[in-house]
Amino acid sequence: MKAAASPAASETAVGGGGWMLALLTVAFGLNLLDRQIINILGEPIKRDLGLADWQLGALSGLSFALLYSVAALPIARFADRSNRVTIVGVAVIAWSFFTAACGAAANFLQLLLLRIGVGVGEAGGAPPSQALIADSYPPERRAGALAIFALGAPIGASLGLIGGGTLAGLIGWRWTLVCAGVPGLIVGALVLLTLRDSRRHGAGPAQIPTLGAVLSMLLSRRAFLCMALGSALLSFVNYGAMAFAGSFYLRNHLLELTALGDAIGQAPLGVIGLGLGILGAAGGVLGAMFGGRLGDRIGTRDVRALALIPAIGSVLCAASYVVMFTLPSAAMSLISFSVASFFSNLWYGPGTLGMQRLAGAHAKATALAVALFVNSAIGLSFGPLLMGLASDALAPSLGAGEGLRAGVLIGLSAGLVSALFYWLASRWIAAEVREAEGEQL
Repeated sequence: MKAAASPAASETAVGGGGWMLALLTVAFGLNLLDRQIINILGEPIKRDLGLADWQLGALSGLSFALLYSVAALPIARFADRSNRVTIVGVAVIAWSFFTAACGAAANFLQLLLLRIGVGVGEAGGAPPSQALIADSYPPERRAGALAIFALGAPIGASLGLIGGGTLAGLIGWRWTLVCAGVPGLIVGALVLLTLRDSRRHGAGPAQIPTLGAVLSMLLSRRAFLCMALGSALLSFVNYGAMAFAGSFYLRNHLLELTALGDAIGQAPLGVIGLGLGILGAAGGVLGAMFGGRLGDRIGTRDVRALALIPAIGSVLCAASYVVMFTLPSAAMSLISFSVASFFSNLWYGPGTLGMQRLAGAHAKATALAVALFVNSAIGLSFGPLLMGLASDALAPSLGAGEGLRAGVLIGLSAGLVSALFYWLASRWIAAEVREAEGEQL
């Protein structure tokens, strides 16, 4: 028997739910654009500031995640108790400002600190947005709605790759970062001015469980812990591979990229941005939509699918990246990225919904922030950093290009461990969802 939608959910889904979902999806796209654009700009930044690969990895992962993961939890707790729209709007404006300010960095330390600012701002974006969306749609449509929200990730990251690769050759990496930050100032203002948090009939502050109670509950749910770890290791694969994709192509396929660029009037970096951006967006959008549909159709009948779909995606995502980083042709390698992007986004709708259902009714944002903390601490922090360290260690014997290839391939093994954790979650998720949805926190 299907649970009835809450009054707030019915009202928002029929009324302003579509606009809310669209605007929050755009904001999430800018989140990924501002987070990932530094990847395509890695080689120009490295040459300009005289950086090593581990420093590039720190800028794209560790620096961003340092306070991103830590700040997400208190912000999400505040969101569970207060106006989530205000938090999201202020967060969008904050991270956009710091992204633009990165263009003024004169050295590694300054850029590191500004990237930390980007991370703090983005910590207030996804968990409150996901909680708003989950409260705005009935149960049978939530995985699909969250999957639509997830479309912001591949589209935003792809626009960052395309725009970054194209603009860097025209105006340089500094002004490219300034241009990346400006749209978010507008979107943040629209969030504050046009959205409202319809949680009128929901829990008041007295009904919200304490942080200690939420953490104790989540730690007791093996399925939640396994899904959080599975997501983190999948992010290790994605963030690590994409942090060095631009550098990889420039170091290993420069001649072919130059020829392709001459044919279409683009510099090699522009070719990389267009290829990764367009093909990544196409594959990512299809993957997120397909995963969301599977989650809605299968997950409503068998909740184990919310963990098994991400498990399959993790294995095939890692395998696709292996193909991408070993093909001898730059053109074929870029094309194969569409497959990797498809499987890297397959998990989002069912995986996010699974963790929300395991959290219970009044701790959605907090639970997702805990998962985000684990995700950032493991995947975002260490994926780019460890692959960069492996590249630096192997470069003296293999060369800069082959050392980077080998470093990335070693890191891709984390995808298999991710699948294992998701499979373990599928063994416990049904009983623990029944427990979560049957209790009154």
